[in-house]
Amino acid sequence: MRTADLARLNKPYPETLDPIDADAMEAIPLRLPNWTTLENEVFADFTMQHPYGIGWWAPDPGARCRILISDQLYCCLVSVPSNMTEAVLHWLEYLDASDRDSARFADAVKMTPSGPTMSPPKPRTAYEQLGPDFMRIHQAGIIRALASALDCLAGVIIGVAALPLSILRADFAKARRKFGTIDGAGSDGASIQAQLSRRLEATIADVGPPGWLDWTLDFRNMLVHRGRRIELGQYLPLEPVLYGPDGHPAQPARRISHLPRDPGRSDVEVFLDGTPGNLVLHEEATRTLEGLMRCTTNLLETTATYMLEFWRWRRAHPADLRQPQTQWPDGPSIQSTGFNGYAPNSPHFNPQIGMMHPVNERRFRAAALDDAARPQWTTFD
Repeated sequence: MRTADLARLNKPYPETLDPIDADAMEAIPLRLPNWTTLENEVFADFTMQHPYGIGWWAPDPGARCRILISDQLYCCLVSVPSNMTEAVLHWLEYLDASDRDSARFADAVKMTPSGPTMSPPKPRTAYEQLGPDFMRIHQAGIIRALASALDCLAGVIIGVAALPLSILRADFAKARRKFGTIDGAGSDGASIQAQLSRRLEATIADVGPPGWLDWTLDFRNMLVHRGRRIELGQYLPLEPVLYGPDGHPAQPARRISHLPRDPGRSDVEVFLDGTPGNLVLHEEATRTLEGLMRCTTNLLETTATYMLEFWRWRRAHPADLRQPQTQWPDGPSIQSTGFNGYAPNSPHFNPQIGMMHPVNERRFRAAALDDAARPQWTTFD
C-alpha cells in the first residue's frame, strides 16, 4: 500500500473511541449512510419470539421459509458494505502495485537519433517479475467484490420487493430481468413493484455511462469462469522531457494498461473485427476501475433510499404484497458435500461455551435457534 494510504489507516483512534465498522470505513474512505439505515431498519423488524423472522410477514410464507428468507435478507444487507470494503482495499493495493510496476519501466523507452526504441528492463528478482501479477490480483479483486456487492443487492431487492426468485441464489441480472416483467397492474403491491423497477433502471442509467453495469458483470464472468483475454497496454511519456549528456532527449515513460472493451467476447471474436480501436477501452485501467467503484457506490446509496420507502410501505400494508414461498422453495437444506477437511479433528471442534456478538444473538433468537426454541422447528409450517 502507498505510504500516504498506510499513514491514514495507521492514524490512532482517540482513546475515548470504541471503534465500530463505520470508523474503519470512514478512514478508507467508504461512506454508505443510506445503506446502513436500510440495514438497521430491516434488522429492527426481526422478531425474537413467535412468529419469528420478520414478524409482520406472518403468516406468510410459513414459519420455516420466513425464518430462512429473513436471515438471508439480513446476510445480503451486511454483505454489501463488506464487499465494498474489500473493493476499496483492493483498490488501494492496486494503486501501489501499479505505481511500482510503472516505475520499473520508466526508462524502457530510449530516444535515439533514428527514433524511439523499447528496451524493457530485465527483472532482477521474482518479486519484480511478478509485478504485473500483483496488479492483476487486485484488479480482479476489485471487480469480484463489486459484482458480489451487486448480487447481494439483488438479494436485498428480492427480499424487500417480494420477488418470486430464490434469495439464496440471488443474481443481479436475473433479478433485473424479473423486475422488467412486472407491469404494475392488478394491485397496489404490483404497482409499487413496477415503480421500484423503473427507479432502479433510471438509477443505473443516471450513475454512470451506458453499459457500465453489464460491462462489470461480463468482466467478472470472464475473470471467474472463462479464459483470460490478452492484456494490452502502452508506454506514455512523462513530462518534462529530460536531455542526456549527449544532447539527446532521455524521455521517461510510464506503463499503463487498458481493459477489454467487450469482456464477454473472446480474443478471436474481437480480433476478427479488424478494428484496433475496438480492442480495449480508450482510458487507463485505473480510471475505469475508479469509475466502476464510484458508480456502484452511488447505485447502492440511491437504491437504498427508495428500498427503504418500499419497506416502510410494506410494513404499513402487509397484506398488499405477501412474501412468496418461492424465495426458499425447498425448506431447510440437509445436503452435504461430504468434505471433512484435510486433517479431520486436528483439532476437534466441540465448544462448551462461547461468545456471540449481540447482532448474531438477535439473529439466532429470531430464527428460533436458541436451546429453548429450537424444538419448535418440528412444528413449523
